[in-house]
Amino acid sequence: MSKYLYILFLFISVNLSAQEIQWVAIDNAQELQKANPEKSLFIDVYTDWCGWCKKMDNTTFKDKEVVSFLNDYFIPVKFNAEQKEEVIFNNQKFNFMQVGRRGVHELAAALLQGSLSYPSYVVMNSDGNITHIFKGYMSPNDLLNGF
Repeated sequence: MSKYLYILFLFISVNLSAQEIQWVAIDNAQELQKANPEKSLFIDVYTDWCGWCKKMDNTTFKDKEVVSFLNDYFIPVKFNAEQKEEVIFNNQKFNFMQVGRRGVHELAAALLQGSLSYPSYVVMNSDGNITHIFKGYMSPNDLLNGF
């Protein structure tokens, strides 16, 4: 009997993990894109304090169609716009800048072209060109129909 429970648990675990977006760190994104040039980067630019960012994580980014769409056609990247660590992206160094109470990472400012709003989503093709910038909370339908 325990053998069957183990198999059932394993099946459920595999099914649950298969229904999540396979987020990658910004540091690994461009290497993955070189190996998969047909895929664009989908960069979720968020902050820890952003309520709408959390709502996206808990709703839209859990939707089965969105999960499949992002995993199949993009390299999904999570990027904290206030992270302190240096990032090398497109052969450039980007650092955190203390601005006001919180500050911002230079890469977030560059990706969002100076228009800092969270959450925001940047789509970048394998040539390094930004093709789309979406801002704000998006329902699954809004996100899927935005392309």
